[in-house]
Amino acid sequence: MYALADFQGNIEEIHSYQAKKLSGSVWTINERFSEVIAKMLEVGNDLINDPAPKCQSYNHDLTFVSNTDIKLNYKPSSGEKKDGKKEITYLLNEQNCKCTYDCIPDDIKDKINKKVDSFCNKAKVTYHKHELDNLHIQWVDFPRRKNEQKDALVGLMFRKFPHVSDPIAAVELLLSLFREVEAVYNQGKIITLLDSTKRVEGDEIKKAIDVIETEQKTFKLWREYSTELSRKFRVPIGVQNNHRNYIRNTFELLKDMKNNEHQIIKSFVRENDYSMVHYSYDEMFYAYVSDIKSSTFGVGSA
Repeated sequence: MYALADFQGNIEEIHSYQAKKLSGSVWTINERFSEVIAKMLEVGNDLINDPAPKCQSYNHDLTFVSNTDIKLNYKPSSGEKKDGKKEITYLLNEQNCKCTYDCIPDDIKDKINKKVDSFCNKAKVTYHKHELDNLHIQWVDFPRRKNEQKDALVGLMFRKFPHVSDPIAAVELLLSLFREVEAVYNQGKIITLLDSTKRVEGDEIKKAIDVIETEQKTFKLWREYSTELSRKFRVPIGVQNNHRNYIRNTFELLKDMKNNEHQIIKSFVRENDYSMVHYSYDEMFYAYVSDIKSSTFGVGSA
């Protein structure tokens, strides 16, 4: 789920997603599908009643997402066939990957409505039928296994952001932002938009992007000045030959936005610009290392 807000902090729109996988089959209009849809409609109703401030033009959509084909089928009874009704199949796959509920043929919509209504009666829960107007259904081209999913994300990062030197580390960083909130349980099983423990703010994502960009610049800088820097800091040849791994280890520390030593160094560099008093990177870095270690903000032994 993600939300967009105006300058006053009032929510303008919310996009809610429910992702489900189905092994070795296709989604059909059965009880499991009806249960998913019923819960999504309940979420839509809860969003309207949530006390978070909203614009007058507020709207939301509810998207059911799966990497399994979705087969929505209507099969007329013998009596309906006599009246001219024909079997209808609406598929969502690589050729037709997304639709709104309104775009689905009427006979199939009527079948979905009856199945969800039947599930709600059986489960003794409220059927929020009005939220069907906000329902979207989407098939996504995404692998089923975890490692393959991560490989796909890394490939996407490489294609969309070719300037990023380490797409694997970049993907891991972005995923790590959501792991912490994923582990937080909803208090009383109630979801609220104002619960900051269950959301990742845009500023946090921006900080992560900044770290990715910084890491990319670090690799570029090391490649260009590795000889001078290695000599200045007396880096052994064996370490020089394995510089990518050592820089990646440093990047792992940079990813921790709360790392105390990282914050001390970052603060010192921000408050002390040496770029105007030195004439080479090796001199400037040597001065930074020396002054940080000897200052009152020192981080101990290097």
